[in-house]
Amino acid sequence: MRFLGRTGFALFAAFILLGCGGQYRPVANPVVGPGGQPQSTHYAYVVNYNPIGDGSTTQIDVSGDSVTQLQTTGLGSNYESFLSTSAAAVFVTNGGSDTVSEFNVSQTGVVTTINLPIGSHPVALSSTQAGVMYVLNSQPNLACPNSGSISTISTTTLAVSNTACLFQPPPAIFCGGVNPIAMVQAPGGGRIFVINQGDNSVCVYDPSSQSIVATFTTQANKLGLNAVYLVPSADGSYIFVVTQGDKVNPPANPPALDIIATNNLFGVLPSVPLGVSPSFATLDPNLNRLYVTNSGDSTVSVLDASNVNVKASPPIPPIPSLANPPVSVGAGAVPIGVTPLANGTLFYVVNAGNNSVSVVSATSFQVLMTIALPAGSNPVWIASDPTSSKVFVANQGTSSTTIIQTVNNAIASSTQSPAQDPNCTSSCALQQPVMIITN
Repeated sequence: MRFLGRTGFALFAAFILLGCGGQYRPVANPVVGPGGQPQSTHYAYVVNYNPIGDGSTTQIDVSGDSVTQLQTTGLGSNYESFLSTSAAAVFVTNGGSDTVSEFNVSQTGVVTTINLPIGSHPVALSSTQAGVMYVLNSQPNLACPNSGSISTISTTTLAVSNTACLFQPPPAIFCGGVNPIAMVQAPGGGRIFVINQGDNSVCVYDPSSQSIVATFTTQANKLGLNAVYLVPSADGSYIFVVTQGDKVNPPANPPALDIIATNNLFGVLPSVPLGVSPSFATLDPNLNRLYVTNSGDSTVSVLDASNVNVKASPPIPPIPSLANPPVSVGAGAVPIGVTPLANGTLFYVVNAGNNSVSVVSATSFQVLMTIALPAGSNPVWIASDPTSSKVFVANQGTSSTTIIQTVNNAIASSTQSPAQDPNCTSSCALQQPVMIITN
């Protein structure tokens, strides 16, 4: 699931590439493999950023902990997603070359490069409908010189069929579209919600009309300040928006989970208090729980997403009761990502502050143990496989992916990212993993 040079660490503009010792992690929502018939073999796909050339995607066999494929992508690889209706193909955004790479998971070395308008700097992908993949472009480009944009890729032709500007002139509904950093499409091919960091807004794009149909701001709609993450509810009725609040004067606008209703009436509903500097969120579709990491106070908020009541305070109760405080993973841990196991027993929290993974009971909400990662790991992402047997951690600092077996919570293996220079044969500088998805 997920991570970026996140707001727990100083949220960079999502298009900025790694360099000068900087850190990058994706901001938009992690994507797991779609449902359907069970498959006998499961894989993890690790996107690797290369500071001197083309990035890559490493395919890891879950059962064998071995690398089974290596696909070369493009400059500034930073985000990935499966096809909306199957896990047969992977799409990867390349922020440095204004392209998207696509490859079939059953083929090695066959990668299609899809060109975006020059200057796009893509940072995210999302799709819940057949036949298309949506790309969030963080910067003005040739098609949209005044704002970020959303490009539509046909999964049949593997080419861009449309690029819609987030800023559209009157009489269209206003959307500033300045430095968009995160995007998610509501389930069932619904509308697309975009966080614009530059003007502190959330804009709503309707794919059918190819237009902006709503914009939420702090002034007009009481949207919290500094929105950083979006997660849709399981049924698509709501979009949960993680906001960090006013960092200078927190009492005036504290961190909160804002709730946007997706029906045609649109509106920001009452918010849910969060911890300090919330930075990431994920929905457990099996237990219908929302997990939010609070990097500033080293806690994780656990909320009952099946129980949204706009007349209650808060409108989503924490679990197991209103008196339940966020789960603490220890002072200085700085949690930046969380992944719940599909079997509902545990959730794992990756901590950038002390290079560790906390194992937490999904019933007692107690930390059962803490797994130490190698020194200097600088973890940026965590994911679990559909069989609940393995947890994968992307370590940007050591250019490696740590594999944890959940049966005993021991580190089973570690895989290295490929060399930055494909011609290097010894003492090679390695690429840096930034995101992981599983199927």
